[in-house]
Amino acid sequence: MINETINLKSVYKNLYNDCYLTTYCQDNYKEYSLGVKRKALIVFPGGGYNFCSEREAEPVALRFLGYDIATFVLKYSVNPNIKYPNPLEEALAAVAYVRNNSQKYHVDENSISVVGFSAGGHLAASASCYYHDKEILNKLGLTEEETKINGCILGYPVITKEGHLETINNVSGKNPELMEKFSIEKHVTEKFPMTFFFHTSEDDVVDVENSLKLASALHKFKIPFEMHIYPYGQHGLSVSDKTVYYNASKEFLERVEPNTDWVRLAINFIKKYI
Repeated sequence: MINETINLKSVYKNLYNDCYLTTYCQDNYKEYSLGVKRKALIVFPGGGYNFCSEREAEPVALRFLGYDIATFVLKYSVNPNIKYPNPLEEALAAVAYVRNNSQKYHVDENSISVVGFSAGGHLAASASCYYHDKEILNKLGLTEEETKINGCILGYPVITKEGHLETINNVSGKNPELMEKFSIEKHVTEKFPMTFFFHTSEDDVVDVENSLKLASALHKFKIPFEMHIYPYGQHGLSVSDKTVYYNASKEFLERVEPNTDWVRLAINFIKKYI
């Protein structure tokens, strides 16, 4: 396995902060996988732009890695080091880095997806919406071809400015213009990639309305998407099993166990469509 951590600022000098991309990529071997190119997935953990959740980082990467998908985890800028457009620039730098190093990581450069949870879902949706933003591309010295996102996976994402005020306040600095810019459902275009959602209807932190609003916007532009809304489960389920809930009760695990299926469904989505 190719497992290393890269400070993206050492590659893209115009990034404002240090940010770290950790790779979890199966290597190729003469015996059975010489020349294989794998689909890639970049993980954006949640945390309200206050921290990057460990529960939504490595456990997710390892789950997808087990199905022969090259995975990467981005530790992006959070409070108090957010200054627009830091996290968004870092997300797009991560996409470009994976694509530009596709040979090293045995990645299909035309099959790079992002997956984000909660605020990480907001970052994944923002990157999917703005990967062609000329201001950011010019600053980083990148092209749209380098930053293009082929698929978007969203877990209980923050989408709209009313969806989770703390997340939007953090990423926008409470600037009304930026708050509007980061209401992603209002800025979808035909360039937004195919998208997979999962959410729970009882999420009382980030309401399912966030996913529904983005789905409606995607439908307006005839962008294909797949959505799964589970009846039960609290916010922040990650892979929704004992892997991330070591101390949970048997009753809790039984209640959220059906939600673990999102991983299988997302893998199928990536393998079949991206």
